[in-house]
Amino acid sequence: MKVRYDKLWRLMKDNKMKKSELAKAAEISSYAMTKLNRDLPVSMEVMMNLCKVFHCDIGDLMEVIEED
Repeated sequence: MKVRYDKLWRLMKDNKMKKSELAKAAEISSYAMTKLNRDLPVSMEVMMNLCKVFHCDIGDLMEVIEED
């Protein structure tokens, strides 16, 4: 399975937020941001922090894609 964070990037764009601003607001490390940029899984804690920033659910930030 793969993850994709296109929804997160769309939310950021809609809110005119830079990645550095997001990292600071969500209190996540540069390592976690790198994983997000590369569509790699991140911890549940990172996802919950991002949900707090945007007042949303995890499904509003990412999608899981099944590979054949």
